[in-house]
Amino acid sequence: MQSTYDISKSYDWNYDNGPTFSGNIPTRTNIKPMKLWGYEVNSPLGVPAGPLLNANYIELYGKLRFDLPIYKTLRTCFRQVHPAPNCLYIETKAQLTPADMNSTIYSRQSEPTEPNEIAITNSFGMPSKSIEVWQADIEKANQSLAKGQLMIVSCVGTPSEERTIIEDYALCARLAVEAGAKAIELNYSCPNVTSKEGSIYQDAALSSAISKAVKGVVKNIPVMIKMGYIKEDNHLQEVISQNAQYVDGIAAINTISMQARHSDGTQALPGDGRLTSGICGDIIRDIGIETISRIAKIKQQQNFDFMLCGVGGITSAQHFNDYFDAGADIAMSATGAMWNPYLAIEWHKCNK
Repeated sequence: MQSTYDISKSYDWNYDNGPTFSGNIPTRTNIKPMKLWGYEVNSPLGVPAGPLLNANYIELYGKLRFDLPIYKTLRTCFRQVHPAPNCLYIETKAQLTPADMNSTIYSRQSEPTEPNEIAITNSFGMPSKSIEVWQADIEKANQSLAKGQLMIVSCVGTPSEERTIIEDYALCARLAVEAGAKAIELNYSCPNVTSKEGSIYQDAALSSAISKAVKGVVKNIPVMIKMGYIKEDNHLQEVISQNAQYVDGIAAINTISMQARHSDGTQALPGDGRLTSGICGDIIRDIGIETISRIAKIKQQQNFDFMLCGVGGITSAQHFNDYFDAGADIAMSATGAMWNPYLAIEWHKCNK
């Protein structure tokens, strides 16, 4: 199984040369579209922020019928990627549970041969090209998509002396909309940065202040926020409740934070601050589905009307439906779609 992102090479190599794909593109069949934020889209399937580095990746996954691609998280400044390697295979013996978070997981040397073996640790640090580069590329990416496809652009705020993080999120979103973004995702969750922007989803007051500021800037453009796992129900309800009036969608979950080591106990991803990294792939699905089910319950009880996006551990066509059954309106696959680019097509065949 070969990934469309070559984990044996650098991020910059993949940005310049990827995606690595040599398969056939099946002919698109007409299906009944669904409504999302006033748009008509061909299906509820997408790829979350992460694997889609630029317009070339957006174009490929659009052709492969992932009708809701998310452009990789952007900043208002250039940010270098963490040193390579950025991805490693990890052991996949069982589904992770909340009790496993912040514990140790181990790398594996062999490549996955089955969907349930697709799991990685990754640490990129939310790199970003300069504003001029990504604005031009957003326009190119939009032009590559077919009718009934909607690209969402992921944004993050960068702490600086020039602006507060709230102001920087709003600026990033405004610049993305100026480049042609038709919907915005605010990335509030990333375990691979050591600064404030990686854990905003846990702070109800700050996250809702950012959501309010961004919505005030982008006006009628839909805004979705990306969350990580929150253990306590009261905490989760507080975060959802304070953000709900400002957002049009909530996506969950991002990666699971764990310590990644080799079998000899050494740190898997080299460098300061990189012992703890994001765990992705098949083994986080149970936590993702549980989180969506809990958010869906809050949504129903409070009569909120935001769209709910399920993410995490989707490595087969059925897993999309598992998220829908849990209350998701749309669902997205990152790691699974990287190693099986035909995942959306397989879902379409089973759900005609």
